Amino acid sequence: MRLNRLAPFFAVLFTLVWTVSGAQAAEDGKIREFLKVTGFDVAIASIQLGAMAGPALTGEDPEVFGKQWTMLAEEIFDPDEMIDDAVEMLAAVMPDPLLDHGVDFYGSDLGQRVVAVENESHMADDEKKYAEGETLAGKLIDEGSIRVDLFRAMSDAIGSTETAIRSIVEIQVRYLMAAVAAGASDFDISEEDLRLMLMEQAGQMREGIEVNTLISNAYAYRDLTDSELIDYLSALQDPQMGQVYEILNAVQYQIMADRYEALASRLADLSPEQEL
Repeated sequence: MRLNRLAPFFAVLFTLVWTVSGAQAAEDGKIREFLKVTGFDVAIASIQLGAMAGPALTGEDPEVFGKQWTMLAEEIFDPDEMIDDAVEMLAAVMPDPLLDHGVDFYGSDLGQRVVAVENESHMADDEKKYAEGETLAGKLIDEGSIRVDLFRAMSDAIGSTETAIRSIVEIQVRYLMAAVAAGASDFDISEEDLRLMLMEQAGQMREGIEVNTLISNAYAYRDLTDSELIDYLSALQDPQMGQVYEILNAVQYQIMADRYEALASRLADLSPEQEL
């Protein structure tokens, strides 16, 4: 089941289509090279790991469907298919100058070091990554390390926190509404009221996202020097890179929303251990 109207955040993709309509669409080959050089292909593929771990993003008990959820998530969040979706979306909205800008930095020596550590972090075991990252983050705070401010500035540069809040809300809304439409949930609330209810939790979500971002960054960039992080921040603060990430964020969350919505539409085929 696909909702008939797009949520405001995801409509940015179609706004961007009109914004860059005069630019020639990039070829699939160039898009795929961009994904590989920047590591965005690994970021997209890693969405499956989060989905298979359990439906916590949607506010449910991770054990609600057990292995059935894992198997269904593995099917719906197929990495190759998600990357194909990303290629199609980026071909429609990412003009060549922005592709070239992204490749120029991430193809550099520093860029490839960044991609290597980010790719490793994306695919690392969540429990190990969180435990080690939490220890590292605690030390950084105790030492008054510049890295804490650098990580915060990096997140601000790519709009990650506010984007994540809006996106998580829309994913939850689309997921729950699709589950209701599929007869897998008797959740009795309108879409508008559900969105408002979730947005009331924005402050709590912001706090959680900021803490998790610090922990994740402490782990991911543990082998980079302060100087390298400063140079990376400078690259992220470039206006063109900001446009690159605006598009990448929109594409990533559009893919997540589409896939969670598709998963919800098939929940009726599963046998939950408890009510949704």
